[in-house]
Order: sequence, then structure tokens, then C-alpha cells
Amino acid sequence: MKRWMASGLLTLALFLPFATAQAFYDEYDDIYSYVSGGLHSWNSGEASAEGLKIRFGQQLSTFVGAEMHFALGGEDAEAEVSLDRLFGLYATFSVPLDSFRPYGKLGLGTASLSEAEETTSELEIGYGLGTAFFLTDQVFVDLEYMVYLETAEMELDGFTLGAGYKF
Repeated sequence: MKRWMASGLLTLALFLPFATAQAFYDEYDDIYSYVSGGLHSWNSGEASAEGLKIRFGQQLSTFVGAEMHFALGGEDAEAEVSLDRLFGLYATFSVPLDSFRPYGKLGLGTASLSEAEETTSELEIGYGLGTAFFLTDQVFVDLEYMVYLETAEMELDGFTLGAGYKF
């Protein structure tokens, strides 16, 4: 029994460096960070306006990534509604098709809308679909639709047309 244990430990000690190196090897070279920003057109009930949105992301593997959103601005003068802030953390699921990369997102978002003198803030699960078109190896343009919040108090969704850079 001791021989089997010693033999197993020796085999493990010899094999472990190769197994660890293989586990971290990525043949697709699709692990990267990126930043993207653009024009954000949001809707909440009867109100809609345009603002700015920036995203920071990390592609963790060929198909899965993580992303953080920040959006500000935009006021619907008729409805007297403005977007004070939007923040979200999302998991991204994408399919790389050469220079075209469709994706879906799922995560948590929080937003604050001001209507007249009253401010409403909510936290909710958000989801969306989009696509990125890589113009070069580092530069891309993207278009996405997101549903940020769907609660009894507030609904918030929007389109973003942006440009980004892959590090």
C-alpha cells in the first residue's frame, strides 16, 4: 500500500507542472481587456433621452467574459425625467466569428432616475444582446440592446452605439 501511495505521489509530482501549464494555455489568444464608450439612448416608461455610456470588460475565455457599465446623462424635458446614474456588472457570453462577435449579457444593474423633484433608485437583474464588429485587431464598433431594470417602480432599457479598444 505504501508503494502505491509513494508511486502515486511521485507520478503526481512529475505530472503536475505539465498539467498546470496545459490548463493555462489558451490556443485562441482570446483573453483580453477592453474599454468601450458611446451614445446611449434610454427609455423609461414614457420618457426617453440620450446620454453617454462607458464599459470596461475582461474576456476571460474564448466564450465568457465580465463587464462593468457606467452611464450618465440625458433628460427628457417634456416628461421631466433624467438619468442620474446607471451602473451594472454583467457576465458576457459571446461567439467569435472572425471579425464579427455576437454576445449576450446577464447580470445586476442599478439605476437612479429623477422625475420632477423625486429620485427613484432600483437594483435588478439585467440582460441584453449585442454584437461587436472588429475593424482591426484592437479597434471595434458595437451595437447593443439592454434591459437594465424591470421592477414595479421602474423600467429602464436602452440601445448603445459605441466604439472600443481591445488591450
